[in-house]
Amino acid sequence: MSTPADGTPECPDWATAMEPGHWYRVSGETPDLGLPPTSVGTRYLEDNDPARDPALNPPKTTKERLRRLTGRDWIAPWRGRVGFSSITEAWNGAVYASRFGSAGSMIVFGGGHNDYFGSDVHAFDLSSREWRRLSDGFVDGEADDYGEGAVYPDTVYPDGSPLPPHTYDYVQYDPIGNDFLLLKGQIELGPKVKAAAIPHLFNLDTLTWRRGPRHPSAILNSGGFTTWDAKRRLLWGHSGDDGGGNAFVAFCPDGVNTDGTVGSWREFHPGKLAGEANHNAMQIHSGIDSILVALHARDALAIIDPEHPERAFANVVSVGSTPHIHEYAAVEYSAGLDSLVYYSAADGAAVYGIDWDGEACWRLLSDPESLNPIADAVVQSHHHVNRTHTFGRFRVADFEDVDLAVLVRHVDSPVYAMRLPVLRSATDGNSPDQSFRSG
Repeated sequence: MSTPADGTPECPDWATAMEPGHWYRVSGETPDLGLPPTSVGTRYLEDNDPARDPALNPPKTTKERLRRLTGRDWIAPWRGRVGFSSITEAWNGAVYASRFGSAGSMIVFGGGHNDYFGSDVHAFDLSSREWRRLSDGFVDGEADDYGEGAVYPDTVYPDGSPLPPHTYDYVQYDPIGNDFLLLKGQIELGPKVKAAAIPHLFNLDTLTWRRGPRHPSAILNSGGFTTWDAKRRLLWGHSGDDGGGNAFVAFCPDGVNTDGTVGSWREFHPGKLAGEANHNAMQIHSGIDSILVALHARDALAIIDPEHPERAFANVVSVGSTPHIHEYAAVEYSAGLDSLVYYSAADGAAVYGIDWDGEACWRLLSDPESLNPIADAVVQSHHHVNRTHTFGRFRVADFEDVDLAVLVRHVDSPVYAMRLPVLRSATDGNSPDQSFRSG
């Protein structure tokens, strides 16, 4: 897949037709903006389910042949209890990879617990508006090679791909390395799932996996959250509370170790957010060089200086159109706004900007009359869905003149996008202070 020579993504043509502050369907059978339907076979994430590829998953029994002839799900050894829809619904996020495709791509990977055991990786190309499978994952195993009892001490399948965890907000993107970064691994899936502090990197140039060294003491269990610090080249992460996890850590992906692993652990500070660490979101604000965390248990923001990670998270004063801080939310940085962008699926269409002036100044970036992508996607999906989950499936893509919010919902629903109200040139008619009234 081609990428711009200078690494800067090109704004997709369809984005300029958007009215700022409004959500649009940009893929699928009936996209908005007068766009044609996405090509058959690439319209939805589930079109690339490896279990439905007969070359990867040929029917081995008469019963399975009959299942397929009657239009039922194709059963694969790596299916798990739920199947492919878990790649979005089972507590999983995504990243925006600016250097994969001319306009960048949303990269999706995950499964976890007893829901889905497949280690396939998928991409939604913002320019072509098409889904494609980047890697098949481990598809050569028998039933006993997946799930309960299938133990992999290095957290990787025989093909080198990681056992897929619930990724929560544990995934980020490094544009320099062009790597999808996953902070944690799984030794075993199934009902007795076991996690390990072993990071994994999927390189989008070679479409291959590498893994980092295991942290000697950190516990990175369910419900964690991360942010990529480009200045320090660190993946900052905080575990959730489950299973004794409560570590604030940093991992650098650079360098190759003598044992073949890559990168190194740089920080370890346990006990930062005891009892309130599950399912938060955090983002580094490059303008003020600080990490802000949306803490739903406090219904507030907190801040920490990455130069002093040993310090406590300090509370932040919020003013303006402040929403309730929800669990499973997302916080992104918009270069065009020079501010953070907060989004929770629990708020429907509402997207908020967070400007910084010694305190957090909230404003509504979305038009209250906009399409509600959450309600729209639920109606279109045929699967059981986790309606309030957002995680990293909401991302901001920065272009020269446009910033786009991009939202992946379900495996059989469109991808949604919103043009953020940003001014970057004199020819753009939107004020940098443009915001909408809530209520």
